[in-house]
Amino acid sequence: MIIDFHSHIKRNIKENRFEIEELLEDMKKNHVDKRCVSAIDGPSIREQNEYVKNIVLEHDNLFAFAVINPKEENSIKELEYIIDSNIFYGIEFNGFYHGYNPESCEFLDDIFNMISKTKLIVKIFTGICANGVPQQWTRWIKQYNNIKFVMLHMGCFDYGYSCVDLAMDYKNVYLETSNQYEVQIFNKAFQNIEAERILFGSQYPNKFTKNSISLFDYFNLDKNVLNKIFFENANKLLNEVRQEKL
Repeated sequence: MIIDFHSHIKRNIKENRFEIEELLEDMKKNHVDKRCVSAIDGPSIREQNEYVKNIVLEHDNLFAFAVINPKEENSIKELEYIIDSNIFYGIEFNGFYHGYNPESCEFLDDIFNMISKTKLIVKIFTGICANGVPQQWTRWIKQYNNIKFVMLHMGCFDYGYSCVDLAMDYKNVYLETSNQYEVQIFNKAFQNIEAERILFGSQYPNKFTKNSISLFDYFNLDKNVLNKIFFENANKLLNEVRQEKL
């Protein structure tokens, strides 16, 4: 089985719709059983999160993740909405897309304090830009060691090695594999990080799901390790959140 831990529901601006059917077809074509979804584009963050909340109720193979922009004044209210909905499995932060350095966001202390009282998973965009440095989040990773931080894209090419270093230093840091194609960075991760803290992701629709899956053919990984990366690890994290919802 395959759980895709990171994907977005594309927003078609011209047609004024989210392309959910295309996402589901991609899952079927690539034998992805379940998928974690969020919406990074839309009229507003509330409307994006509202759409994700509603669409997962129609599809039991999708897990809802919300987006928050911590530099916005209403970010605390948005988090309250996310928690109260009891639908979302985690929160996604993207300093690259929303244009912020986490160290300059005054609401983050309150945000992480609220998240720490839940089982919600935190996804962090890493790589590409100055706002994608993994170590910028160290303060909260260290302070809130009960929160599971998933570093999306393993730092990409720019910060891949240091992203693995961060996971080596903190056991509550997990690595997600989409948009990471550097063999040496993967080898460093496989050699130094427990397989239980590596999660498969596709970054659909920005990347081809097939390529994200086929990437692992280049590594001589044990079948049990592959099963953990593609399914077991994500399933365990999601189940921990699900138990809190019951």
